[in-house]
Amino acid sequence: MADTATVQLLREVYAGPAWHGPSVKEALDGVSAAAAARRLAPDRNSIWELVLHLAHGRHLVAGRVANTTADFPRRIREPWWPVIDYEMTDAAWRSDLRLLDECQDRLIEAASRATAAQLARVPDGATHSVADQLLGMAVHDGYHAGQIRQLALHFAQHERR
Repeated sequence: MADTATVQLLREVYAGPAWHGPSVKEALDGVSAAAAARRLAPDRNSIWELVLHLAHGRHLVAGRVANTTADFPRRIREPWWPVIDYEMTDAAWRSDLRLLDECQDRLIEAASRATAAQLARVPDGATHSVADQLLGMAVHDGYHAGQIRQLALHFAQHERR
């Protein structure tokens, strides 16, 4: 099993309370589908795209723990970046938030059950062990939680004008 500190860190950075600032869930709290779909510029990711990116990352790393592969339920445009090729409705937003939660649950389950050998393994094509990738996921979450919070605050401010 992954050390309990790693699993706890993955939980805290995702669901909070996180010491560094907003957790992923805290950053997403109150974000509407309309705000999630907006972009600062055409070449920048939306909150919605970041949510799918985080879900896909969890999907990949959970598979790496178990040394398995499975299709992600959204089409992928490039490594780690799913495509939103469906209508961006409130129902679709809620569905993608549930997908993120489900991927988090699978990641925590995989990390909690991982053996020392699974954690020490360096997947084909990778330069970091699975254990390092689990820690990397927590750091990655902190980075994107900050992005999401800033985007959400920006779009909320502009909606009030």
